[in-house]
This record gives sequence, C-alpha cells and structure tokens, in this order.
Amino acid sequence: MKILSGIGLAIVLVVVSTLVWFFLLRSSEEVPALQPNSPTTLPVGGTVQVPDNQSSSNTTPGSMTVLTLSGATIKTNDFVHNGVTIPDEANKGRYLLSGDLGYCVSESESCRAGDERSYNIYFNSTHNSFTIALLEEPLGEVRTAAEQFLLKTLGISTADMCKLNYYVGTTFEVNAAYASKNLGFSFCSGATVLPK
Repeated sequence: MKILSGIGLAIVLVVVSTLVWFFLLRSSEEVPALQPNSPTTLPVGGTVQVPDNQSSSNTTPGSMTVLTLSGATIKTNDFVHNGVTIPDEANKGRYLLSGDLGYCVSESESCRAGDERSYNIYFNSTHNSFTIALLEEPLGEVRTAAEQFLLKTLGISTADMCKLNYYVGTTFEVNAAYASKNLGFSFCSGATVLPK
C-alpha cells in the first residue's frame, strides 16, 4: 500500500512539475530584436507598443500599452527598456523583470534582473501575460514584495493590476499546499489568503 501511494505521489509530482515548467517556460513565437529608441510592436494577442520620444502613438515617452485579460489596454511605464528588465534569450518574447533566469552557469550577472531573489517576474509578449513565481517562504510577505515591485515598475493602480493577464504561483519544493494554484494578487477579488 505504501509503495502504491509513493508511486502515485511521484506521478502527481512529475505531472505538476511538468505543467509548472511548461507554464513558466512557454514561448512559441520569435520576437524581433528590440532596438533602443525606435518604436517596436511586440507580437502578442494585441499589441504592446514601445515608442521612442518622437512617436505619435497614444503612449507617452517611456511608456507602453499592454492588453488586459478582457482585451482592453492599459498604459504602463516602459518596463522592457528600463535598464533592469532583461530578455530571456532561451525563450524569445519573454522578459525577466525581476529575479534570476535560473539556467545560467557562467556570466550570472547577465541572467539577473535587479537584486531580488525571493521571486521571479516574467512578461511573455507572445501571450501578453505576467508570471510571478514565489520562490521562498513566507509566501504572503514574498507576494506582497512582488506586488509592490510590479506596481512601481508598471506605474499602474491596484485596480489595473487586477485586470492584467497574470499568474502568481509557487512550486511544490517551496510549499506543496499552495503549489499549482493561481494565488492571485492579494488585493484582487478571489485571491488566496497566504500566511505572512
């Protein structure tokens, strides 16, 4: 009986780990190289416009627009060219806003965005989505820190944050009780209450 339950647990762990890996590392379309100081439209389910100072689009210098879950747009700070965000070279169209890419062996500084190591925040331009991975306990404090970072980086309100296409999660290694669930932003309707 113990052997069967152990095998069942191993199968569940493999399936969930595969799903988390797929969700965190998916990217199927290639994005043209971003050129500084030039308007660029990233391929998404709508558009993300990153204008330069001469652009006459509906964004202002240093801003961009992202699609919400409903298909509306929100104007944000230019979080792609802010000097902190780095492109994920292994996954075209994906950008690391904060944290560590996790797969670099050498040149580790080129694989880090900012100084934070308790969470990773990715933007996937292909799916126009944000993925926030909580990497350590206490999950409630780490989620709050990630939320504050994203609010400041995007320059939007909590109400607009709740409209984004996003996923906040953790792994079984960090906390099996909360793994494979979209925990949500703490200030959004339906968010999971996490211990501080």
